[in-house]
Amino acid sequence: MSTKKDAPSSSSLSTIPADPPKYDPSCSSSVTLSSEDLDDGPLPPLVRKQGIGAFMILINFVKGMVGPGCLSLPLAFKQAGLWTGFALVIIYGFLNNYCMLQLVHCSQYLSRKRGDAHLDYGNVASEAFGSSFRSVRIHKNKAKMTVNTAIIFLQIGICSVFYLFVGVHTKELIEQYFEFRASTTMFLIMILPAMILINFLRTLRIIAIFSAVGNVLMVVSLVFIYQHLIRSDHQFSKLPAMTDFDGIMTATGAILYSFEGQAMVLPMENRLKHPEKMVGPFGVLSSGMAFVTFVYTSCGFLGYITYGDGVQGSITLNLPDHPMFTVVKVLLTLVVFLGFVIQQYVIMEMTWPTIKSKVIAPKFPKSSPIPFELAYRSGLVLIAMLIAIGIPNLENIIPLVGVTAGMMLAFVFPATLDSITFLPPMVRRLPRLEGSEKTAQKLRIGWRILQNSALIAIGIFGCIAGLQSTIRALVTTDTS
Repeated sequence: MSTKKDAPSSSSLSTIPADPPKYDPSCSSSVTLSSEDLDDGPLPPLVRKQGIGAFMILINFVKGMVGPGCLSLPLAFKQAGLWTGFALVIIYGFLNNYCMLQLVHCSQYLSRKRGDAHLDYGNVASEAFGSSFRSVRIHKNKAKMTVNTAIIFLQIGICSVFYLFVGVHTKELIEQYFEFRASTTMFLIMILPAMILINFLRTLRIIAIFSAVGNVLMVVSLVFIYQHLIRSDHQFSKLPAMTDFDGIMTATGAILYSFEGQAMVLPMENRLKHPEKMVGPFGVLSSGMAFVTFVYTSCGFLGYITYGDGVQGSITLNLPDHPMFTVVKVLLTLVVFLGFVIQQYVIMEMTWPTIKSKVIAPKFPKSSPIPFELAYRSGLVLIAMLIAIGIPNLENIIPLVGVTAGMMLAFVFPATLDSITFLPPMVRRLPRLEGSEKTAQKLRIGWRILQNSALIAIGIFGCIAGLQSTIRALVTTDTS
């Protein structure tokens, strides 16, 4: 599952000041622009006196991207068809990397203009609109609110998937070894107290410890599952290469859900000692996404050719009823249970400070905010439970999250911010150019508009078509 952000440990921070190599922030992921192209003049270099090395950031990035979400990809291959699913994972892996690079380039360029090396996704949107064309500057706060709202909705969706994952696997494990039988809804209600209690953890250091434990358990579980898939009998002839439009769009949602990591990229870039190492053909992003795409493709491919049309919403639901596989299911359920608090932490960090300062403090100035915070945390868990009860199938809820907020954060927002950030300085320089230089500048502007418009169109089309396909699947699925 995506957006599985692990906070880098404080022990990995370097206390040795370093002067990072100069970096040209105006390089987009496809068009290299000099400072003359942007007409901004020399900008001060990003300075990270304390930061984490590129290798540690790469490890954290891979850990954040590769998680239980990849276990749903065999179903995406079934929905799209064997070779169509294979192609989609590779294509969306490339496009996600491309758009992540756009975000990082915008962040680094705007950070250098501000002299501040720390911008998250929402602040990048605010700064991009605030320093762009005069007509869009008044919308800087709306831009930040829109991005942050999308992130919150994405996190709520991820929390619902996590909640459902724990509930469904708890049901399977209990029914496998005990005589107790109950509906999925009943199990989702039964685990509510445990999900609320773990969400009462308020210290990031403790959450980071849980995250580290979860990462170890995740690696062990994935290795065991991979070796089982590789050694199992495989089927090719009976599997379709391509299905239909609705299946492909539903698969797109599941794939984008797994790849969704835009909200994680900038916080990691902000901790990088040498920011220029985040980008480039062999930078942290491109190297990490290449590895993640390989893991996703192999997991989806092997899972589908092993279980065929019988593959379920998570590959763990197809594992044999054997004690060794039971241990794997328990470990993965524990991983997702521990990861639930991390996903909720993102929502709390984005919403609770505002609620506390604008609602709790004015109305209850003499009361401790802790009881209100715990009540708010409990309410977030309750929302996740209600969504899971409303859509109690992993094969339906995962695409729904991916094609909505996931599609906007992955394609629409990065392309929009790239245009808003880099087009104004390119346009401002046009009147001072003549002849071939002016023609070349116009071509660069036109190409940037074309590529970003294509990404925005892909995102909007995927969001609308994918949402329609997912809703049709929800209507026709028996969720009893």
